[in-house]
Amino acid sequence: MTRPRSAFRFFPLYNYVVGLGIFAAGSLIASENRTNWVTSAYAKNVGAVVSIQGDKVDEFGGSSRSSSDSNKSYNGMGTGIILDERGYIVTNYHVVQGIRRIQVTTHDKTRYIGTLEERDEETDLAIIKITPKQPLQTMTLGFSDDIMPGEFCMAIGNPYGYAFKATHGLVSGVGEEVAVNDDLLYRNAIQTSTPINPGNSGGPLINVDGEMIGINAAIRQGAECIAFAIPVDQVVDVAARLIGKITERTVSHGINVYQTDSGSDVAQRAGVSQESTRRSIVVVESVDANSPGAAAGLKPGDVITGIGPFSVENKLDFHRAMLECTAGDDLGFAVLRELETFDIPLALASPRSRGLVARGGASRSNSSLTPGPGRVTPGPKIGNQARLAEDAVWETLGLKYAPMPKAEYQRTFAQYLGVYPHGGVVVEAVREGSPFAQTGIKQDDVIVGVHDWVATSTNDLRYIAKVWPNLNPPNGLVRVELFRNGVSYFVEIPVKK
Repeated sequence: MTRPRSAFRFFPLYNYVVGLGIFAAGSLIASENRTNWVTSAYAKNVGAVVSIQGDKVDEFGGSSRSSSDSNKSYNGMGTGIILDERGYIVTNYHVVQGIRRIQVTTHDKTRYIGTLEERDEETDLAIIKITPKQPLQTMTLGFSDDIMPGEFCMAIGNPYGYAFKATHGLVSGVGEEVAVNDDLLYRNAIQTSTPINPGNSGGPLINVDGEMIGINAAIRQGAECIAFAIPVDQVVDVAARLIGKITERTVSHGINVYQTDSGSDVAQRAGVSQESTRRSIVVVESVDANSPGAAAGLKPGDVITGIGPFSVENKLDFHRAMLECTAGDDLGFAVLRELETFDIPLALASPRSRGLVARGGASRSNSSLTPGPGRVTPGPKIGNQARLAEDAVWETLGLKYAPMPKAEYQRTFAQYLGVYPHGGVVVEAVREGSPFAQTGIKQDDVIVGVHDWVATSTNDLRYIAKVWPNLNPPNGLVRVELFRNGVSYFVEIPVKK
């Protein structure tokens, strides 16, 4: 009886001698003729790729599937890219969305349980974290602004669960707009003929130089060799923003930066060498008042080339240098300024507290949050019906308070008088469930501004309580400026209509 032939046949490599290439247990010796850019790019980067698996719950429900199919569990798989040696990994959000237990396997077959740290649903990118015992290899990042249709590229991924597999093809086009579904649109995507299959999502698209130029994200169903990748410049930008959100949970620095070409005018003014191998630089755009960056002496136009042990060449480097730091940590900033090099020490400060954002926190906008002249004005006086007015403040805002004596205010907040000269009110109690309580304001906070008004007296707070129900700010948020433990914060309270 003849044994049926299998569709796949597997042979132990260590048993074979083939031509000039000798396969031996634990080693591989191959002729130079067999090496090429794909083998080189694979060897250079496969250690920075991870396999991701986990059980997902199907939540489609009866609208698009039968009711018997809803909430079923199935095994999801994908790929991830190590961005930081401490275990921070970028992948597509759809790879880890809904996974109850994120299982991550590195190329050396070490298994970890990952956690979803941050995500951006609009760009379909996410940061997950594992905790390795040893530093991990990180991906070699390229640039996407010079990708050429027709150039060769390759992918490393886990198609259908076959881990760390390489495929190659061409860049078919750039700048594509790909609508995946009603909620997800990839903008400026790279189209590639590289064979991509389920499980490749979240893995790198790599050029001939062994640099990642994109993250493989989608395939055209029913077509062959039509796949799409998110360009690496966008990946770096979004990953930097997400890692910035992670770092602001533990520290604040008050430095707002942007990334530009190393040959730009600002680079030359700062003193970036014409012979520099850097392709991009990180420039200080602004420094928040009363922040650690301001105290350290950093200025707009400074080029940051290093932070502590990290070289800084892009915004991702800048933000990951602050990962796992704590308030009070001292970091050395290597800075180029007006053709001179400086080593500037900076002491990191405490992060936002619940709904509060410390002035200098990474999430604030570049525009001034100071209630400045012409914007903040004392509220109109509304009479002396004290009892009813105070009840209105308590019912509407949820606050009991007392004006802070002027002399005490000026003594306590002397360093802020140029920004907040008007004074403030001390919070004595906060009603549970009130708008102010829900955003983390608490007893002993000193409120100095609400929306377009200062908060210095009982009349100010009574007026604010009177107009609060009719407030309609453009973004639906009312900003409150306050001090806590001598540090300036802001909080944004949603106004429901």
